[in-house]
Amino acid sequence: MPKRKCTVIFSHSRRADEYIEALRHRLSDRTLRHSIGAAELMATLVSHVEIGHDDAVTAGLLHDLCKGLDDDALLQKAADYAIPIRETQRRKPGLLHGPVAAEEIRRLFGVEDESIRDAIRWHTTGRPEWGLLGLALYVADFAEKTRDHAESAEARERLEKNGFRDALLFVSRRKLDYIRQKPHVDPTTEAFHAWLEKEWA
Repeated sequence: MPKRKCTVIFSHSRRADEYIEALRHRLSDRTLRHSIGAAELMATLVSHVEIGHDDAVTAGLLHDLCKGLDDDALLQKAADYAIPIRETQRRKPGLLHGPVAAEEIRRLFGVEDESIRDAIRWHTTGRPEWGLLGLALYVADFAEKTRDHAESAEARERLEKNGFRDALLFVSRRKLDYIRQKPHVDPTTEAFHAWLEKEWA
């Protein structure tokens, strides 16, 4: 992928170029484009929810930092970092890419902010009582512009027309419909969706 300088939307995100350069060496072109797209959407969500621009861009760029690792590497890093592994994660180690990335960003980039790390840690499954940065990342991961399926386009349209709450609930319900078709559903995912329907619907 040709080198891409930070877009204007990142103009006051201090370390965006550094993060993109690191991601270029770790991710496929497709995942890199997705990460940049997520960061761009996160930057626009600052006007919808009370999150900081720099935190939003950082979470968007780095959430898939470990997406390129294979199952064995994810399981090994989770063990190295003493990350508890749930049964659903053991069955599908790809679910660990968020928790592992939450540890890697501290070690690689010195990112200590717990709201950023928490957003990245749970961005695949969500969790009850999740903060606004995590909820924003949950929407951005699904709805950023390189996601070209119809439901992502609808999420973007709902965000623009109806606001963050409507987009969040739409994304949550569509993802839950999809996940429930799988043989094993992470219990944290079920708890997150129940909490979201209670607190946000």
